[in-house]
Amino acid sequence: MAEVDRILRPEGKLIVRDTTEIINEVAAMVKSMQWEVRMTYSKEKVGFLCVQKSMWRPTEFETLEYAIGKLPT
Repeated sequence: MAEVDRILRPEGKLIVRDTTEIINEVAAMVKSMQWEVRMTYSKEKVGFLCVQKSMWRPTEFETLEYAIGKLPT
């Protein structure tokens, strides 16, 4: 997903077809990356997922905190 995030332009869309287990994992990943889930569909063991990359980017503070973890207080 990190490579897809690097390649896909902001507001670009990604469509994934896989098992429902994989679809659920991918949906959780893209939500944590602040992407918008546009559509999910599953029937039996096959699922489809359509997501759109957002324009969101972390602030400097969020980036540093994520990179080094929380400092002890």
